[in-house]
Amino acid sequence: MEHKTADRPNWKRVIDRSFEVTHKEDSCFRGKVTAIHLKQVTEPLVVKYKEHKVCIADSGYTWLQHFPEGEKYTITTVLDQNGEVVQFYIDMCMDHGINEEEIPWFVDLYLDIVILPDKELFLLDDNELMEAFKKGEINDKDMKLALETARKSFQNIKTESLNTSKLA
Repeated sequence: MEHKTADRPNWKRVIDRSFEVTHKEDSCFRGKVTAIHLKQVTEPLVVKYKEHKVCIADSGYTWLQHFPEGEKYTITTVLDQNGEVVQFYIDMCMDHGINEEEIPWFVDLYLDIVILPDKELFLLDDNELMEAFKKGEINDKDMKLALETARKSFQNIKTESLNTSKLA
């Protein structure tokens, strides 16, 4: 499993950025929220989800990452230069917290969910999760945690308990 920090220090594509961390507490969310403002990138990052080509990183984009207290996931909201939502990206994680520099981190459990603005959903990296399990990189408990967190996330998205519109 990969240990990641919200400031993404090794993101070579991004050559100028600013980063901030805040604590948010309201009726919808409690936890840390980070923002990476991509001031300049070497080239845009475009990903493909079935027939959709989506630019997720370019100069002027912002990545907001929510670290909800007591949950086993993080949500990254990608905003374009106009502040419009490009996608929501949910990382299932073993755990998340804050390091000595007050930067949020998470231990990635491979499995991810993408939500596009039209509400189309994609489950990603389930093959990586299975491969990690087969290789013994994760155990049965870890795999069940990833799958159960994804199932709950899908259910919460359907019932709008996970209200992504409040994350932008």
